[in-house]
Amino acid sequence: MESTQQSYPLEKVKAQVQVLDIQFDNVTLLDMRENILRYMHTPTPHNLFVVTANPEIVHYASEEPMYQNIITKADYIIPDGTGIVKAAKILGHPLQERVPGIEVMEQCLDIADIEHRKVFLLGATSPVVEKAARRIKRQYPNLEIQTHHGFIDIADAEVVDTIRDFNPDFIFVGMGYPKQEQWIQHNRHHFDHTMMMGVGGSIDVFSGEVKRAPYIWRALNLEWVYRGITDIKRIHRFKRIPKFLWEVYKQALRGS
Repeated sequence: MESTQQSYPLEKVKAQVQVLDIQFDNVTLLDMRENILRYMHTPTPHNLFVVTANPEIVHYASEEPMYQNIITKADYIIPDGTGIVKAAKILGHPLQERVPGIEVMEQCLDIADIEHRKVFLLGATSPVVEKAARRIKRQYPNLEIQTHHGFIDIADAEVVDTIRDFNPDFIFVGMGYPKQEQWIQHNRHHFDHTMMMGVGGSIDVFSGEVKRAPYIWRALNLEWVYRGITDIKRIHRFKRIPKFLWEVYKQALRGS
């Protein structure tokens, strides 16, 4: 059964910016922290679905209408990728900044620590996600955290029951696209007042098994290059980037 839950009623200050067929929220990392805090303090049964989209995801969505339909139902779509920020500039509607998904997750963990909230990690292998939870707990000692590996079917009712019993405030799904967003959309109606976000490989980073790009690479907007160099499995995904750029230039030429 797919979710039929209505979206959380949002108050968005900045106009959205369209890149290909995806409407991005023109927010900063600080904006997202404030938005999430406001949501957490609002008495509503609705959950909050956040998508962090990079060029690969946007191009994939342009070829897969079912996936595009899922992510356009998110409450926020934020620009997790230098390519998205550059594309918006090419199209004449600049975004304020890149908002990395892992940094949004860090903000959520900080909120959970300050407010003694619950976090559920769904993704990676059991040893990796459990190690990530231990390291997160050391850094954010006041939050509660539980985990489950990500090698499941999106309709796995037993996993949903496990998460519901824990009743988390935050669910981070690290299965990679498109599966993580498919899982959220398929199951979001099972949860009340929960912030849900696909986090890709962030669980691996929190576990220490994968290192995030050093600061200088991030400052130069080259984190995606570093990830490609250090993780050979990602190389095949780079083929979407020139296709994405070609579609962006075509959109710019059309003047849309």
